[in-house]
Amino acid sequence: MATAKAAFIKLKHVSRDSTSTRISKSMKASRWFRIGLASAFLIAGWTIALAAPTAPTAGANERVTLDNGSSGAYVSANQLAGGAYTDAVLQRCGTDRRQQNEPTLAIDPRNTSIWASGANEYCTVPTARDAWAGFYRSTDSGRHWTDSLLPGYNGDTSTEGTSSPLHQLVAGGALAAGDPVMGWDGHGNLFYMGNNFNRGIENGVSARFRDNTGTIWVATYAPSNPSDTSTDGSKYVRTVILATNTFGEGSFNDKTNLAVDPVTGNVYASWSDFHGSGCNEILFSRSTDRGASFSTPIKISGGICGNQGPSIAIGVSGQVYVGWEANTGGAFSKAPGAVNGAGFAASSDFGDTFSKARIVVNYTPFVSGQFSGNGARQCGDAPFNCPTRFTFPRFDLAAPYLAADNVNGTLVMTFQAAQASGQGQIEFMFSTDGGVTWSSTTLLAPSLTGHQFFPFLAASGGRVNAIWYDSQGDPSYSPTQAPCNNFAGRTFACLNVRYAESTDGGRTWVSSIQVTDTPTNLNYEQFGGRLVPFFGDYITVAAQGDIICAAWTDQRNTVGAADTSGDNDGADVAGDPETGGTCTSSLNTCFDLTGGLDQNIYAATITP
Repeated sequence: MATAKAAFIKLKHVSRDSTSTRISKSMKASRWFRIGLASAFLIAGWTIALAAPTAPTAGANERVTLDNGSSGAYVSANQLAGGAYTDAVLQRCGTDRRQQNEPTLAIDPRNTSIWASGANEYCTVPTARDAWAGFYRSTDSGRHWTDSLLPGYNGDTSTEGTSSPLHQLVAGGALAAGDPVMGWDGHGNLFYMGNNFNRGIENGVSARFRDNTGTIWVATYAPSNPSDTSTDGSKYVRTVILATNTFGEGSFNDKTNLAVDPVTGNVYASWSDFHGSGCNEILFSRSTDRGASFSTPIKISGGICGNQGPSIAIGVSGQVYVGWEANTGGAFSKAPGAVNGAGFAASSDFGDTFSKARIVVNYTPFVSGQFSGNGARQCGDAPFNCPTRFTFPRFDLAAPYLAADNVNGTLVMTFQAAQASGQGQIEFMFSTDGGVTWSSTTLLAPSLTGHQFFPFLAASGGRVNAIWYDSQGDPSYSPTQAPCNNFAGRTFACLNVRYAESTDGGRTWVSSIQVTDTPTNLNYEQFGGRLVPFFGDYITVAAQGDIICAAWTDQRNTVGAADTSGDNDGADVAGDPETGGTCTSSLNTCFDLTGGLDQNIYAATITP
């Protein structure tokens, strides 16, 4: 605690807004007084022209994950910092054309040309035998990317890899890493969080108990030359373990979130601890020494159940706010009268202690299971086929997302909610007193057609930025049909990413714009033996002042193939035997040549 307070006093001139509050007034003025006059009024014989507010625009969609041979092999963490180490895993990744999903993205506040991103990276499947955490870095504001992997994967014999605590866990069978999230401090250090796990097997006692391992980690990437901001986040420093579960007891650490306080340098981490029995918990840990160590995790969700998907925001005086999805029912079946909504807790002492958790708003989550007819989270080909005949990935993480607008003095929350018709829409609310009270909920971007899901927020420079997936304009839309499915269960590309902004603390929002320059089919069956889709659980928007970027999962490069003798649902991929292909396993090179598994991360700059 003393460390945090000392840092706060020393750096009190630094703003907790991504850009200094002292420029917020000029930024707001520039939005309204611009070249290009739109309206005028007469004062004392003079005609004074006022410019209309400009609408935001989205730039070119840039491919982040370059695994198609266009940029050679992935580079190692050692090479990012100027070394020479490479291996067979990295070489294969550069030509793999495999899946990536669940992107994270963060913009360096001291050099906004430096962007970092990460994702669940499946290029490691053939060589390392499971997915891993990809790490991607751009030095020109997202126009070009260098792709890498978090050290410690199976087959990594570099000094960085063998010194990572994940190396030992991988040797014990925990081959996978994912759920990436990241954030920068103000000194060129990037903090990268995720989990490490095995896939687990049923232990014979109950299908709910699995012999899982689930470890929460935070890695630090520092400048390779502290005096040169172009090297920010290029040197891997360490990985620290925050929590593990007890093997065989059915618990699993998952659904991570991280935030960095630019004033104190504190790193805050939160995640869901899923239990084989009993209520899931939201755990929280902090580092007051710039990621070198983390505190013993504390439970902040006491008194409520069904807890998952935390989101952290930092207030103007260092308050720490955490929101998550929660309910008042049981762990596996809700009691009569149970409600679902947004759990919330706050800390006024830099994350040392938290207020009592409470549900601050009730809502009906918009989840994929409503389209299956049997409660399944995702549907595909047999044995994953569903009574409704629809094909779709899961999108059942309906957790709220938080952002603190420290210029306008508000805390903003969004979530995906099912409307009475069954349509999924993004709702928002805001608080002007640190979450003690909240406004009523309102639709953020009302639409007569399409489903909306996976909202994400970032606040900076007096602007709250929001993105989400949206099937607006789906030609076969019905509130009772899964996104991008017609009534007969044939799928097609109709999903886009949309963006909206608020410059008054989340009270009102401008009309949304489309970020993607081509729609995507989220329903390609690339997982579970090429039988079922998976599209991740989130997307990301990042902001530093007027520098704004969105990152998302995209299927535009996927090569589909017709299954004319089967369901012909438009969701089958090239290389699969049911489409005439010969690829029977993801552990060989066959699929690499077809493009059938080519799911990618894309990003775009948004100009306000």
